[in-house]
Amino acid sequence: MTGPRSGETGQRRMTSGERGRPPAAAPVSWFVRHAARLRQATWIGIALIGIRLVAPRPDGWRRWSDAGMALQDVEAARTAALISYQAADRAWPAPGRFGQAPQALLPFLPGEAAFSRPRYHLGWEYAADSVSGVRLIGVSVVGVDPRLASIMAHRAPAGMSFVVSNGRFIALIASALGR
Repeated sequence: MTGPRSGETGQRRMTSGERGRPPAAAPVSWFVRHAARLRQATWIGIALIGIRLVAPRPDGWRRWSDAGMALQDVEAARTAALISYQAADRAWPAPGRFGQAPQALLPFLPGEAAFSRPRYHLGWEYAADSVSGVRLIGVSVVGVDPRLASIMAHRAPAGMSFVVSNGRFIALIASALGR
């Protein structure tokens, strides 16, 4: 046994574990410390992606409801046109301005039907080929949303004949050879 060296006392220094505190742990990585939060954020992200894939966006809801309302207006105009045609001794109304119902259709349109709405307008289509005499009669819909016509095409009733071209939905009412 040798004595203490110079500058040392005979007492041994106590470590933190000996004083009642746990010894200092090895450093823990950031990922281990925040693993629970990372798992939680990952599951929230997956849930939000799933909801986004399943549920349409609010503008899709508006487009869907606009398409339904436009199809109701088209059907009301179609019915009014057929009644007007029968009442006017088989004469179709003359073409008018876009967004305004022809005068001959006004008495036969129901009160809730309109040719002009804030996000779309209806037009009375009356086209005739002067050479062949073929006539096409229909109601067209043009909306401020360019995808409205394609949604209307998806929602159109099974028996409705229509054409979609350049963001315009045209419901055909009649076509005839004019001779």
